[in-house]
Amino acid sequence: MDSGKHSYPSVIKITKAGWIFVITTILIGFAAVNTNNNLLFFIVSAFLSFMGLSGFFGKRNIENLDVEIDFPDEVFANNDFILKVRLKSRKKFLDAFLIETIILDKTAIFPVVEKESEKSVNLNISKRGILEIQSVRLCSVFPFNFFIRCRTVKTEFKKFIYPEPKKYPLSYIFSDYSKKKGDIPSERFGYEGDFIGVRDYNIGTPIKYIDWKSSAKSEKLKEKVFSSLQSIPLIVDFEKVNLPTEEKLSFFTYIAINYKQFENLFIKFEDRIYDISVKSEREKLLSRFAVYGIS
Repeated sequence: MDSGKHSYPSVIKITKAGWIFVITTILIGFAAVNTNNNLLFFIVSAFLSFMGLSGFFGKRNIENLDVEIDFPDEVFANNDFILKVRLKSRKKFLDAFLIETIILDKTAIFPVVEKESEKSVNLNISKRGILEIQSVRLCSVFPFNFFIRCRTVKTEFKKFIYPEPKKYPLSYIFSDYSKKKGDIPSERFGYEGDFIGVRDYNIGTPIKYIDWKSSAKSEKLKEKVFSSLQSIPLIVDFEKVNLPTEEKLSFFTYIAINYKQFENLFIKFEDRIYDISVKSEREKLLSRFAVYGIS
């Protein structure tokens, strides 16, 4: 994390009030020269002093400020999240006033920054991947609202944006599996839980669990599949789920973050098996989902 000590040169823009002040000063200056009126010279001097003070205090106001950004633990594409922006002042004497931070076109205004102040920004990132915040812009109209002085602070904040979690029918997981080694074991299923899907009939299954409609369509005897109340470890292979890549990533992300609903379920992804009930394993898997297929 970069504390924000590196910055680019400041940029100054004149506000509407500033233009009025500058034009008024110029006009009074012309009048003072043409009439040689001491009062007008005094007024012009006062206006120029105000302008000088505005520049001096405005420049000092946005200096010696460090920026820190805190992300939530998990950030998902197309989901709103709150970004915490923290300003830390290294000023010895004066506080900072009316500081506007601009991050990814979102703003947060700090009325006063003493030693440390924090604000929240609502963000929504549309695509998965790695979010990089390479700069934060600090602006202020302090002290007289004549000028907007901005300073761009160089930062190096990065965060994985996980795929958008989406729920799909569980049949997408189970329908294409056989009883080969590494696939879902038939002992995983029972007759007391929720309906999952259908599979080829197994000898010994009670007749009441035969799905006659599916059997007629496939010309093979099919049985209904229910989740068992006492589950046996289950490995789900990412590659075997018949969904488009982005939808599959969203589906598996949903499974990972709702791991409590999928007891003893493991995900096989890119030749590695992840225990989604373990936080560190789940974070590694979601991080790989975030950058999967992105060059």
